[in-house]
Amino acid sequence: MYFKKIETKGLAHYSYMIGDGDYIAVIDPMRDVEIYMHEARKAGMRIKHIFETHRNKDFIVGSMELAEKTGATIYISEHEDLGHVYGEKIQDGFELAIGKITLKAMHTPGHTLGHMSYVVYEEGVKEAFVVFTGDCLFMGDLGRTDFYGEENLDKMTGLLYESVFEKLLPLGEHVILCPAHGAGSACGDAMDERTMSSFGYEKAKNALLQVQSKKTFIAKYAKMRIKPRYFNHMEVLNVKGSDFVHNEVVLNTLTVDELSDVKSDVLLFDARTKEGFIGGHIPGSIYLPKGNLTAFLGSIYSPEVKFTFIIDGQIGDMEDIYWYCKRIGFDNFLGYLPNGIEMWQKSGREIDQLEAISAKAYKEMAKGDDFILLDIRDDHEVEEKDPDTNKVSIPFKKLNESLEKIEPNKTIYVLCGSGNRATTAASYLKGNGYNAVVITGGAEMYRNFV
Repeated sequence: MYFKKIETKGLAHYSYMIGDGDYIAVIDPMRDVEIYMHEARKAGMRIKHIFETHRNKDFIVGSMELAEKTGATIYISEHEDLGHVYGEKIQDGFELAIGKITLKAMHTPGHTLGHMSYVVYEEGVKEAFVVFTGDCLFMGDLGRTDFYGEENLDKMTGLLYESVFEKLLPLGEHVILCPAHGAGSACGDAMDERTMSSFGYEKAKNALLQVQSKKTFIAKYAKMRIKPRYFNHMEVLNVKGSDFVHNEVVLNTLTVDELSDVKSDVLLFDARTKEGFIGGHIPGSIYLPKGNLTAFLGSIYSPEVKFTFIIDGQIGDMEDIYWYCKRIGFDNFLGYLPNGIEMWQKSGREIDQLEAISAKAYKEMAKGDDFILLDIRDDHEVEEKDPDTNKVSIPFKKLNESLEKIEPNKTIYVLCGSGNRATTAASYLKGNGYNAVVITGGAEMYRNFV
């Protein structure tokens, strides 16, 4: 048997390659598909089949391009008609033999109505071996059930209960779990930072599975969640198809003069260190390192925006950043400025700075009514020891649609876990006219001072 797990950096997305003999099936491929063909070549095998667990909303799927390059057949669920322009539609119970293994489709609705999981059986063995659960069951979490609106929330959550408790878990505690996402994905709330799991381990340790009835599960889990802005764009592209990227990095360097000419018409993202950004940056730019990119860019802006990046040194992480953007449909990448701040200053242009205060200094400062503590963490990150005076909580991914909650005439101290997201948020607020100050070290450092 051949098996390979592929992690899509920046999205916490997992795709898989599984096969036997001459052929391989790929489950939920990402947009830049060369990696699958490269791995197949190394194995001396051919990609023959492509399976999608559901219409993904958090990244552009690469099924069409991979199929064109390999001649593989794409299989999608027939249990929900979304208007796909590609794919062979299959139903619950569909089976496909690949050498000495068999993939069997299992309809597992809840996250979406048409959601499919794929159960792998070895030749001559009745028990399931591996299940590709898509966005149904994760490590320490479950798929969100709010995509069909609040009016369908109880219905979709009930369907998820049936899929997990009545279809997946009865396959056996020994079954290896292969979900479509890991920790950090927008498709769950708080996935565990583990690289592998089994149905038995999840049954024992996954807090969301510790319920005794469907009614209790719905009461506990049915809730609306933050939907990043770019999800709507992905819904369209993953039905009608997106432009092929051909694994080419089309990424041009910019001169200071070129950047200056377009500066007022594009977004300027600074991917240097947060310390470097706080100390000096091009006026109007927003701190956006690789780790924050998909959460912030995809939630705050529309994929149609034009943008550039400013970096230290030469190419560095720019190719990774390029693919992070492409994978979520942000294609209008005008280029990047290498040695950004150095070259900008050498040309005689002004730089700006971002105000910052250490977590210790913030804890010790006098607390009046002339400031707001803006906590941009998600609810599950907050602890009792964290600061709460004058606090306004707005999750990082909802910042753009919640500015009316922030009084513009007060100083805004921005708090996250470590100061990383807070620097991005503070630079965004500053660009919108707010007096924003980063609490460096964040809540993690704040808790260290008694």
